[in-house]
Amino acid sequence: MSASDPARPTVLVAGATGFLGASFVRELAATGHRVIALGRDASRVRRRFGDLSVEARSGDVTRPESLRDAFQGVETVVHCVQFSGFPVEDPSRGLTFMEVDGQGTRNLVDAARAAGVQRLVYLSGVGADPSSNRMWYRAKALAEESIRDSGIGYTIIRPSWVYGPEDRSLNLFIRALRLNPLCFPQIGDGAQRLNPLYVEDLAAVVAEVVETGAAAGETFELGGPVTYTLDEIIRITMDVSALRRPIAHLPVPLVKIAASLAELLPGQLLSRDAVDFLLQSAVADNSRFHMLFQRPLAPMPDALHAYASRR
Repeated sequence: MSASDPARPTVLVAGATGFLGASFVRELAATGHRVIALGRDASRVRRRFGDLSVEARSGDVTRPESLRDAFQGVETVVHCVQFSGFPVEDPSRGLTFMEVDGQGTRNLVDAARAAGVQRLVYLSGVGADPSSNRMWYRAKALAEESIRDSGIGYTIIRPSWVYGPEDRSLNLFIRALRLNPLCFPQIGDGAQRLNPLYVEDLAAVVAEVVETGAAAGETFELGGPVTYTLDEIIRITMDVSALRRPIAHLPVPLVKIAASLAELLPGQLLSRDAVDFLLQSAVADNSRFHMLFQRPLAPMPDALHAYASRR
C-alpha cells in the first residue's frame, strides 16, 4: 500500500475498473499520487482496489447528473471510460460508441470544467477521424474535439491495440488455444496489421504526463515498437504459451451471418459491426511520441514472456 505525496496533483481516473483504468490507478498510486477511482459503482471500485489507498467515487458519463460532484477537489482527470461489452454495442442500454465515447466525453468535460479541473488526459485511439465511415473512429474524434474545446489543459494519447495480464483480447486467444487442441479459429485472413502496446508501458507514459506535464496540448499516437500481422501475433502467443495449433481462417461472410443471428439474442455476444472492428488494422505512428518522450517500449515477445512467467 503506497502513501500519497501531498505535493503531487490529485488525479481522478474515470473508467477505473476497466483494463486500462486499473493499470493507471495502480501506476499512479505506486508513484505517490493521491488517486480517486471513478466507476459506475463505488462499491465495485472499492473491491477492485482494496489493497490500495484509493478513494472510490461513483459516476456514469452517460448520466450527467451523476457527475455533478464527482470531480470536486481534482486537479487532473485521466479519462479512459469504455462501455461494458466493448466492442459489441447494446443500443437498448445506451452502450454505444457514440453514447459513451462521444456524448459521454462531452458530459465528463462539462462536469470537469465546472469543478475547476486543470488538466485532462484522454485515451483515444489510433484512427480517430470525424469523417470516417466507422462510428468508433467518429466517436473518438468527437470526444477529442470536446477535450480540445474544453478550455482545460489536455493531452490526448491515441494507443494502438493494448495487451497485458488483464486484457480481454490476448487472454481470450490463450483460452481458445487451451480449449481447442485441434486449431485456433481466426476470423478472416489474419493479415490486419497492429503494433501491440504493453499496458505497463502505456501506464508509465500516462503517469509521466500527469506528473511532469509532458506533452501539454499534444495529440500523439502510441504503439509497440514492432508491427505484426494478427496471424504473427497469434504465433507469438502460441510460442510463449507453448500451445501450438494450426490457424483456421474463418470466412468473414460466414462469421457475419452468425453475428447477425447473435444480434437477435439477449446480451452482447457478437455483432456485424464488432466483426468489422476486430478486422481493422491499428498501426500507431510513434514518431511524435519519440520526439516528446525518452522512453523505451517493450517488444511484445519480451513483455508477454515477462508477465506470463509470473502466473
